[in-house]
Amino acid sequence: MFKMLFWLLRWFGVFLIGWLVPSSQQVMVDTPKPGEAVQGQVIIAGNVDLEGFQSYEVSFAYQKDETNTWFLIGRGEQIVRGGTLATWDTTTITDGQYRIRVRVYLAEGKIAETVVQQVRVRNYTPIETSTPVPQGAVGTQKTPITIADYTPSRMEVQSTSSANPLEISSDKLQRSFLLGGVVAIGLFILLGGYFLLQVLFRKGG
Repeated sequence: MFKMLFWLLRWFGVFLIGWLVPSSQQVMVDTPKPGEAVQGQVIIAGNVDLEGFQSYEVSFAYQKDETNTWFLIGRGEQIVRGGTLATWDTTTITDGQYRIRVRVYLAEGKIAETVVQQVRVRNYTPIETSTPVPQGAVGTQKTPITIADYTPSRMEVQSTSSANPLEISSDKLQRSFLLGGVVAIGLFILLGGYFLLQVLFRKGG
């Protein structure tokens, strides 16, 4: 009985750690959001922490472009977790709707990417009332694919800014509170099981 209880407590701890750790293993763009209006120098922040990471690129394209031409904003060879990926100078382009793509190059010739849709550049025209983008209609998508004779598109290279370690989004704060609560509950259960084992051992002795 004691061995079974100890085994269950041990595997609960392993499950808890395994549930928490993979949460960052994905391509994400925190800012800008789909449908957001932007001006000037735009910070593109997110996460490119994937297993087999080699490098990443941040690019933009016109929202309605049948040629699917992408222009390079910046690239990096270091993993970024919830920080600045690149800075987009929107003063050099015309106002309109654009897409932002973050593409991560992985080991074994694979890539994963996410695309933010309908980002509105408004440097020279008034910013209209924001219309929320319907959930599931447009937004970001994560699609690991295999590279086959990849040919870079026409691109304009700009420098990538360093991440601001003090920048914390509301989503990250909520996630931290949630993870903290789960960890606290897990520790409480583990400690409770430990003290229960001590009591049972004393009674058995």
